[in-house]
Amino acid sequence: MKIEVLVEGDPDIKPLTKIFHYKKSDELIFLESTKLIKNRLENRMRLNVDETLWFFVAYIITSLNEDKPINEITKHIRELLSPNQVLIGVPESLRRLTFTISLNENQCELLSILTPISINQYFFHELEKTA
Repeated sequence: MKIEVLVEGDPDIKPLTKIFHYKKSDELIFLESTKLIKNRLENRMRLNVDETLWFFVAYIITSLNEDKPINEITKHIRELLSPNQVLIGVPESLRRLTFTISLNENQCELLSILTPISINQYFFHELEKTA
């Protein structure tokens, strides 16, 4: 399985594309990588952009392996992470994610998510309102 992610953020952030390859033979590496990210979250450490993308891709792969439909995956992906679980700037860097999922040579799925992590009104924004 190949998952290509088009990442679009705020207008001043250049879009980028990341490609993730998943093979059953790499299952142990996949599980360990996902476990490390979950451990970071359990220890109240915030995720960076790459870790956040990996977390979303891991969710998609796990859900597809459980035969969940794309619309259900799309519905629940916004519930995975809160702004307090990622570094400042990550939600703004990930305003729109478009996943192109190549399941095999003949089957491809498209999954697009607007604002996968809600945008916090940061401290500086609050200062602007009081000034």
